[in-house]
Amino acid sequence: METVTLELPISLHTDLQALAEEQDKDLITLLSRWVERARQRQGWLRGWEELQALIEQEGGLQTGATKEAIVEQMRKTRQEIFETEYAHLY
Repeated sequence: METVTLELPISLHTDLQALAEEQDKDLITLLSRWVERARQRQGWLRGWEELQALIEQEGGLQTGATKEAIVEQMRKTRQEIFETEYAHLY
């Protein structure tokens, strides 16, 4: 296993060590878990950005539309989904 040496201010190392001890973990395990959570968060944020782009691409959320206009759009969307996914079954 390759290693890397980090130089940290002693106060930061002390704080990190205290946090690790509070969780009954060693410092390396604690840091490894933080890295994994950061990677998961990046994936979540990437998915969120993709969802936002898709919503924008499809015309947005139609804020300011009347209740009737929103219901009508939902009906059209439901019909399109039905025709695409299920109509061939009937």
